[in-house]
Order: sequence, then C-alpha cells, then structure tokens
Amino acid sequence: MESVVSVRKCRDYEPALVKTALEKVLEDLGGIHSFVKRGDRVLLKPNLLWGAPSQAAVVTHPAFVEALATMIVDSGATPFIGDSSSIGGLARTLAKSGYDPFMKRMGIQAVPFKETASVEAPEGRVFRRIDLAREVFGFDRLINLAKLKTHCQMVLTLAVKNLFGTIAGADKAMWHLKAGKDYDTFATVLVQILESVKPTLSLLDGILGMEGDGPSAGKPRYIGIIAASTDALALDATVCRLLGFRVESVRTCVIGESLGVGVTAKDRIEIAGDALEGFPMRDFKPPKSMTITWNLPSGNFARRLLEHFLITKPAIDESDCAGCWNCLDHCPPAAISEKNGKMVIDYAKCISCFCCQEICPNKAVRVVQPRLGRLLSKISRS
Repeated sequence: MESVVSVRKCRDYEPALVKTALEKVLEDLGGIHSFVKRGDRVLLKPNLLWGAPSQAAVVTHPAFVEALATMIVDSGATPFIGDSSSIGGLARTLAKSGYDPFMKRMGIQAVPFKETASVEAPEGRVFRRIDLAREVFGFDRLINLAKLKTHCQMVLTLAVKNLFGTIAGADKAMWHLKAGKDYDTFATVLVQILESVKPTLSLLDGILGMEGDGPSAGKPRYIGIIAASTDALALDATVCRLLGFRVESVRTCVIGESLGVGVTAKDRIEIAGDALEGFPMRDFKPPKSMTITWNLPSGNFARRLLEHFLITKPAIDESDCAGCWNCLDHCPPAAISEKNGKMVIDYAKCISCFCCQEICPNKAVRVVQPRLGRLLSKISRS
C-alpha cells in the first residue's frame, strides 16, 4: 500500500455531525496536527464555481468548510478562503453561497485569485510552465476542499479538478483552448496543476453531491460520505469506484498515475474509515457527455467519425435563456454569438468544453446526446 484514503459516513450538514466526521477522517490520517501547526497561515480552497445555495450542491457546503476552519483555529493556525470563481467575483460568490455568516463571525479573510506567477514544470512534462494564481503560494499550507459532482467534460470533478480554480480568471479559457477537444491534454493540465500547488491535504464534501450533467446543471444526490487523503489522485480513484465508475473514465487518474504524481491502482490504496454498505453505487447518473472517445488520439479518423455522429454537444434552450451573455463572454473558442437577440453556437468552432453549460445560471444550456452516444456512455461505465 502506498496511499491512504479515509472515507467516513455523515448523514447531513448538522454542524456537530460534520465536525465529528471530519475529526474521524483526519484521525485516520494522523490527526489535524499532522497537517497544521500553530502559527500556520492555511489557505482553504473550496469549490466556489459561482454563487449558489448550498442545497443546489454546486459549491462545497459552507458547514463543511466552517467545521474545518474551526479545527484549524483550535490548532492555533489561521484559515483563509480563496478561489477564482467563474461568475461575479469571489466576494459575491461567498455571500450567495452562505459563507459570509461564519467568515464574519470567525474573522476569516477571503483571498481572491487575481495575480499570476509562472511555475516551472519538472523535466519531461508536456507543459514546461503554468501560470497559476500568485496568492496560492503565499501560505504555509493549502488544503483542497472539493465537492463531489459530475462534470460534462471530465466526467467527475473531485480533488484534482477542483485545483483548476488556482488559475486566475480568464487564464482558464486559454488552457481550454490549448487542450481543444483532447480530454487527455486537458487532464494533463490538471495533473500538472496538482503537481505544482502541492496541497497538504485534500478533503471531499460528498454528503450531498451532484449527478447527471454537472458541475452546475446536474441534480443534487444524497451520498452521505466525506473523504480525505494526502494523495488527491488516490482520493479521486477511490470515490470513482464508490460511485460505480471505471477509473479509466476519469482521465486525470490515468494521466496522474502515468506521471507518477499519485496512485490509483486499487491494490496500492488503503481505505480507512467506516464500513460502506451500499457501495459501489449502481444508479449514480453520469453526465450525458461521458463517452469512450477519450482513448482515441485527437485527429484520429475514428474519433472524428464519433464526434460527428455520436458525441454530445451543448445546445441553448431559448425558452430558458435570460440573455445574460455569460456563455458568450466565457466561451474559450468564441464559438457563441448573439444573433437577433438569441445566443447561437458555431459548432465548427465548438470544442465541447461545456464551459457555457457550466456557467449558465438558468440551466439554459442543454447537453444534447445522440441515441448512439447513449450506448457509448453505458459502455464507458461498464
């Protein structure tokens, strides 16, 4: 065994229950004092995609973050909360997501990610450097607080994908453009970010998760677990199996293992914590966009054929569109334009990154899946 993942049950977000579950999950890994020392400045990086009520399961639940922040304060350290939200800025996102009350009460400072710092990659990496938020590197510890959700581009957004938020603002669009339609290239970006920011610990809020077409337009799904590990890849692979997904379908796990950044093989992970009856789940719904095309090279004839006839694409439902222009403003390849008061997608430019679907506050961007594409989705999970 090389990595330990702790998984504990937690039936809801009642503060005492969350605190007890967090204490247990950290005890399985050596206790909070193994990760946080007196006097440390600790940056907490939740999933703060955009401002949403906690019951929508879009953001890491405020009760989850508050419980950990309390433990950090009790350890003599100082917590901060930072992210680079997609819409509206960090202050607005925190307020709309229910973070303000406990942050004000505890005197926790928000850290918006705005400035950039170029980080050199080890030899042999695809990308020689990545520009990340400079603010991330100004703390003694970084703790990664992910939300268990599906993701229309990357299948699941767990610990590794959550760190994409350490890229400041519009730079995220540049990386989507560099990766294009190649999922493995984007997965490589995400793994190199993990390698660069080196979180001290990754924790997962899986009490209320999201299934279907996440990370913002899926449906909340009660799962009732929290999980933690010092190895973000091992954590993701473990949760992937608990949901009944093949680990190979989450490409960050495959790329990360190949680069030696973490472990994902079942026989190299020790699972600590509670007995988990009811897992793996058999009815957890993946995103419609989940396919088997990830293992075909970009430009491959078979892949082009699949993309043309089978692959899911975003489509804008005019009846739900509020004309906020978020999709137009945030589309990496500028494939969306306004014509006669309507948002129109140019599929010749579209790279199926689903950023438009991710940031639409009205769920007006649908994930459209051809009939044969549904069959591929079943194959990719079987």
